[in-house]
Amino acid sequence: MTERLGKALSLPGRWSPRRPRLVGAILALGSGVAITGCGVLGAVMHDGPWFVTVGYAVVVTGNILGLIALCIPSWKHAVALMVPCLFLLAMVPYGFRSAVLDWRGEQVRATVTEVKQRRTARVGGVDYGCKVETPGRSFWFWDNEPCGRNTRPGDRFEILRDPHDLVAAASTSSRPIGFPVLVAGAGAALLLMSAVGAWTMTPSARGGGAPPAGPRRV
Repeated sequence: MTERLGKALSLPGRWSPRRPRLVGAILALGSGVAITGCGVLGAVMHDGPWFVTVGYAVVVTGNILGLIALCIPSWKHAVALMVPCLFLLAMVPYGFRSAVLDWRGEQVRATVTEVKQRRTARVGGVDYGCKVETPGRSFWFWDNEPCGRNTRPGDRFEILRDPHDLVAAASTSSRPIGFPVLVAGAGAALLLMSAVGAWTMTPSARGGGAPPAGPRRV
């Protein structure tokens, strides 16, 4: 039964016989919107527990794999769809945090009270974190530029933080992007995903074509 269901879903003509392009565009757009929402949630839940990150990875991976299973007939189309997906995955979390800090961030002086390191996915990679004291609040700040192996308790540096703590603080040396740039970039990626989704559902893209014409009547 599972095999039959997979085969039926892999042939859009059986479940979207009238408007396959529209269905493909909607599926791809929905997938892109879900990835964008997860990226915003990831930026907002910067101090959340570990299972938030795991849930984010599971939702994004399942979303992409489901989209590929439903309307991607070949690797060529998969690559075309993965480009805007990866762009959204990389841009939205960073871009949302950067846009919030650009909109209402305040530059404050932070004093280091503790330093620790953690392993990363990179081979031999280590990230350094500093627990910093700022006016009215203390928090962990993970940025290898102002906080590194040579940082010691008592050191001070400038950071850019959100007064309402919606997103994580950032180094003042990073160049923020505004909401117009974020919206334009995400919108372009979503539009490209919709176009690719519509393209992948056409009969020519799926190896099909128009039905042969019948004999002409004289």
